[in-house]
Amino acid sequence: MLTNDLITERLILKSTKEEHAPLCLDMWLDDEIGKYLGDPPRDKADEKYMNFAKGIEEDETWYPFVAFLKDTNEFVGTGSIVPMEDKMHWDLGYCIHKQYWRQGYGTELIQALIDFGYAKGGRKFTADIAQENIASNAVIKKLGFTIEKEGSFNKQGTNITYDNYTYKLDLE
Repeated sequence: MLTNDLITERLILKSTKEEHAPLCLDMWLDDEIGKYLGDPPRDKADEKYMNFAKGIEEDETWYPFVAFLKDTNEFVGTGSIVPMEDKMHWDLGYCIHKQYWRQGYGTELIQALIDFGYAKGGRKFTADIAQENIASNAVIKKLGFTIEKEGSFNKQGTNITYDNYTYKLDLE
């Protein structure tokens, strides 16, 4: 679903368009960057996965974004936020390119997603993160999220299972 750009101190988050697919896929399918994502490894990505962006601009079920540095327009990562049925609960996900790890961009991107969802009526935000992903767990906790429950997920196309935390943030 197309929306206006989200602007932060250092980032511009643009609605994902079909033309952004190569940037997204290159990052998500990278062995190091995509390690803790549910996405498949590159050699297991099927045609449907590789064509995830077909029709993305007309999809009204979620808000996917690509993040770029304001100053240089370099690609930093992706983020998405999905309203649940009640429109009060929104689930988010994100991925930062490894050249931008540990520089605060994840925090900035997630805060922009929360602000966006809040402006649209969201009051509860959740995110699923692999327990082994120490950095991502730290980022989400820094933003005030707490663990709601534990579970697990399978990495698509593999027999890899990760234990995960579902984090929540309740806002009034």
